[in-house]
Amino acid sequence: MTKDDFKTLTNISPALTNEKLSKSLSDWFKDSVTFTHWEYVSDTGKGDSYLSEVIRIRVHGVATNGTDKHIQVVLKTIPKNVCRRLTFRSDEFFKNEIAFYERVLPVLLDFQATWNPKEPFDKYTRLFLAHCDGVNDVICLEDATLENYGSYALRQEGIDLDHCDVTVKTLAQYHALSFALKDQRPEQFSDIREEIFETYYHARLWDWYGRFWRRISGIAVDAVENEYPNTVYLEKVKQFAVPERYGDMIAAAKDSTHGVISHGDCWTNNFLYKYQEGRPVAAKIIDFQLTRCASPVLDLAFFIYACTDQELRDKHYGHLLKYYHDVLSNQIRDLGSDPEKVYSWDTFMGEIKKYSYFGLAFSFESTPFIVLAPEDAVNMDMEGEEKLNIEDFWQIGPFKTKEGRLREANNVVHAVDHGYI
Repeated sequence: MTKDDFKTLTNISPALTNEKLSKSLSDWFKDSVTFTHWEYVSDTGKGDSYLSEVIRIRVHGVATNGTDKHIQVVLKTIPKNVCRRLTFRSDEFFKNEIAFYERVLPVLLDFQATWNPKEPFDKYTRLFLAHCDGVNDVICLEDATLENYGSYALRQEGIDLDHCDVTVKTLAQYHALSFALKDQRPEQFSDIREEIFETYYHARLWDWYGRFWRRISGIAVDAVENEYPNTVYLEKVKQFAVPERYGDMIAAAKDSTHGVISHGDCWTNNFLYKYQEGRPVAAKIIDFQLTRCASPVLDLAFFIYACTDQELRDKHYGHLLKYYHDVLSNQIRDLGSDPEKVYSWDTFMGEIKKYSYFGLAFSFESTPFIVLAPEDAVNMDMEGEEKLNIEDFWQIGPFKTKEGRLREANNVVHAVDHGYI
């Protein structure tokens, strides 16, 4: 790229006009700032994002007094490749996430500010700029690496208890905002839940997802068949991993009886961690493209099945459930509501029993991608401008290693042993 290429970002997205960037810089710095140029910082790894294209950049401007102002951001743009954009329905995911950042999260945070809790939820990345038109969508967020947050390095392995605790704490504090807002301002909560919509589990999406569901179900059955042949686990997974299960996922995703504005996609890639002396001390949530209004158990159960292994669950599963509910209850109380009234332990455990299958079924998709070696990541270069089926591209096969099969099969073992399926 030439020097002049860095004087505009319209070559990255037509939506990123100099005028729009100047306005965003002015809003961010609360001063009149004129965009001047941008710098490339880094790319992301192969396979890190399927629904968008992501780079890290610095956006520079000059204030009225002549001083340089700049912000380092993570820039997510809708895929330029038309086939990829249509096949993965990227416009819907961008629309949902932009609605979350622009019209949902601010309401939750404004409500929180009225109570000033001892430990407010602040484990998210702030929005710098967004644009949504279905073709040139953009989400630009502050770069959390500047606060020493980073991705979990050992994605292929289950995370340890320290990582679990900081992640569960962040989820609980985030979910508490919805419970308290819904309790005290039900109409306001109803308004924001209408801003987001279901992007993954809905009857309209079966034609899009059905072939891929059959593929990942077969991979799960294969893993159990190889590692636990002729057992109740194989019998149960064969009964569970059927096309009709998608209907149960739809039912779970739309049950808002105890619904919160959930994250929707709680796997390893969507948390960033801050470390002190090698130990995680905080976790931030990123990527709200699958956000929905549903039971918080959908987030928690998926996190447990997507991110932990059997050894950790054998030792600490009960602790994780209790720790989540303790943090949630304390936070709800700090936000002016009664946790016993809005989401008691008995209610929570009832939903754990009722909806943990959701986390297991969703992990059928996530686990193969989590254990996938970087060199085996799916190639997202697609030809043409026609919408295809996601199964044409996500053509993952059975696990190549015993470790991978056990990661999947042991999720089934845990769900069966606890009576979830």
